[in-house]
Amino acid sequence: MKHLSFVFALVVGCATTQTPPDHQSVSNASTPDIAQTSSSGGVPCSQEIARECTHGVDGCFKNLTTVHVCVAANAHAGAPCSQEIALECGAGEVDACTVSPAPAAHHICVQR
Repeated sequence: MKHLSFVFALVVGCATTQTPPDHQSVSNASTPDIAQTSSSGGVPCSQEIARECTHGVDGCFKNLTTVHVCVAANAHAGAPCSQEIALECGAGEVDACTVSPAPAAHHICVQR
């Protein structure tokens, strides 16, 4: 019986000497970490996902934005951001060019 206890302790001891992998260093090369894909925290349009928008559509779907952000369904790209104008947007929206970094290259109202 002492021999069996020794073997059991040896097996249990060996099983606990391995440390789990560091989750921060483990990554899937085909799916980059979303938090590290954009300085604004937005997900770039290059990642093929779709943002669910209760009012409107994903700006990437209509090639209006550079990150996944909601825009009105009938939204159109305005003047380039280099033209220092600001759109008057509805409640809960903001001109994309006034956000830093801008989620679009043109003036367009995006949901906050």
